[in-house]
Amino acid sequence: RGLMPRTAARTTTLLLVVGALGACSDSTGPERLYFGSSVAVGPANVISGEAAVRATGYRFAFLRYTDGAGEVRESPLYPFGPDSTARPALLGLRPETSYEVEVVLSDPGELSVETLSLTTGTLPDWLPAVTPVGTDTTPGFLTLSVPDGPVIIDNSGRIVWYRYDPDQTLVNFQAHPAGTYTLYGLTNDVRAYRVLDELGRETGRIRCIGYETRPHEIRVLADGRALVMCDDLRPEDLSPFGGLPTAEVNWTVVQLLETDGTLAWEWHSADHFDVTDTSLNSLEDISVLNLTHGNSIDTDTDGNYLFSFRNLNEVTKVNARTGEVIWRFGGRRNQFAYIDDPKGTFERQHGIRAADAGEIQLLDNSDEAPSRFLRYRIDESARTATLVWQHIDAPETHTLVGGSTQVYSDRGGLVSFGREGRVVELDESGSRRWELTGIDGLYVFRAERIPSLYASERSQ
Repeated sequence: RGLMPRTAARTTTLLLVVGALGACSDSTGPERLYFGSSVAVGPANVISGEAAVRATGYRFAFLRYTDGAGEVRESPLYPFGPDSTARPALLGLRPETSYEVEVVLSDPGELSVETLSLTTGTLPDWLPAVTPVGTDTTPGFLTLSVPDGPVIIDNSGRIVWYRYDPDQTLVNFQAHPAGTYTLYGLTNDVRAYRVLDELGRETGRIRCIGYETRPHEIRVLADGRALVMCDDLRPEDLSPFGGLPTAEVNWTVVQLLETDGTLAWEWHSADHFDVTDTSLNSLEDISVLNLTHGNSIDTDTDGNYLFSFRNLNEVTKVNARTGEVIWRFGGRRNQFAYIDDPKGTFERQHGIRAADAGEIQLLDNSDEAPSRFLRYRIDESARTATLVWQHIDAPETHTLVGGSTQVYSDRGGLVSFGREGRVVELDESGSRRWELTGIDGLYVFRAERIPSLYASERSQ
């Protein structure tokens, strides 16, 4: 539900409301009774709220709210649960502001039953001050994974959601098609992806089975299953390669987990790669070789998987059914000829995404400045990779680690240059159309545009 002209809020006593609802009942339908509502500031930040609406005979409730400045907004519809309570949320509020919150019951019809009040709090000091440059007409909001926790801003740079959650390993915050968020972190001494609802409450955890969960990427699919990357640490004699005889090699495992957490599919990089695939020139004195360093996952337009292995400088396409490698792009086992790419390779890449049928994009972090945002056209038959466009933020913009990319429906895209704190939005030709300032040097591991703060409006 979007913006609507303001309607008169009705404040009634409980007795009158129950009487009015009872008069609307018929002999065949459920009895319609209203028992009352409450609203409080949300659990994760001071610019959200949650109501509890108790009634019977209606399927949904929603909130119509205003800060008195003339704009009236509405929440989506929230269903009543078995306990006869609906819990609609208020999201994207302004700090230190008083709101009138009208409670509306819906289906059948719509009935305003009560007006409540909510006053938001003061924003904490740790939040970054973000200033956009350019005019962005792309709808929605932008999530930023920054060191003290996830932050969501609107196109003006106003902070509309946050959750304080600093993590020394990596703040990786992602939105998913079913309307949930995930945030990598430590819970009860176990590293896992915490599943968060729209108000920032933890509702579950997702972790690898039998392996340590990698912090870099999780993809929760529309059907609720999750693709996760795991660490597989194996002892290995590296002396034939100039290394130590008692070393360990960290391989990447990819697991597809069912909604109940059981294993549906598993892929082992150790079954397809070799120590000689390393990008290192020497293995001397290396006791633990982080050979693959898997850091991103996507589903290609044909349903197969794309995996990024940073330490191999390689993107690998894998058959989603059989697990067989379809092709290897980049690194020492590269199978493609680069066309129209002035550098002729990419290094330490992040953010692999299927851009369109036969196209992929990634952030070429690069061993030397500058880092580049690239889009390639992949011809699997001819084994060619033609550069569609590259975006260089500035000659000195270089992030050896971190960063992300996103594909837009208009063929534009979004890139975060990791530790440089540079977040840029591009049009379909790869030209800059919008960017964020004020966060230069802040580690923005991931930036992602979402259409709404409300879970039901994000679900696909």
